[in-house]
Amino acid sequence: MTLIVPFQITDLLSTNPINLDPLTENFNLSLYGQYLNEWPSLFFKSVETYHDFDQEYEISGYMMGKTEGKLSKQEWHTHITAVTVQDQYRRLGLASDLCLQLEKQTAVKPYEAWFVDLFVKVTNSLAKRMYEKLGYSVYRRVIGYYSRYDPKHISEINDEVDAFDMRKSLPADVNNVTVRENGDKVYVLPKDVVF
Repeated sequence: MTLIVPFQITDLLSTNPINLDPLTENFNLSLYGQYLNEWPSLFFKSVETYHDFDQEYEISGYMMGKTEGKLSKQEWHTHITAVTVQDQYRRLGLASDLCLQLEKQTAVKPYEAWFVDLFVKVTNSLAKRMYEKLGYSVYRRVIGYYSRYDPKHISEINDEVDAFDMRKSLPADVNNVTVRENGDKVYVLPKDVVF
């Protein structure tokens, strides 16, 4: 049975089966601590419950989210920093469940975010398809987002280091002003992504 419950700092001791996967981005301990301190209700995990070997559950995935931006500029939104699922629990809909939980929490008070956004590598077609099934669309392509160097011009397109900024509007965005069609044709540099 899968449950979605709050993430605890001690859970970092049990996330190696997830974090050692090459598809999972890892962060330093201070970032995990910052999320637990600043956005504790937006950092949660999925657990598989069982009663074997004196262990009652196993962490199958987690979501790290936050809210940011300015309401006055219609930028107030939820950001998915990381959503990941242990390889043996993939293709069961857990990543979708974690995303939907985050949307549900931040669409209402006290957050009332206008949209949810995330960055996904251009070459990660599986993740892009999953997000599209959840109602996300590409808002823009960020040139060199995953690069070690700062690109100087939007003509430096490279699928290996570029990211799609994907968004899904929430009920607060009544007129859908935070999403656009053909966003994959809109190119920006990382320095242009400011909230």
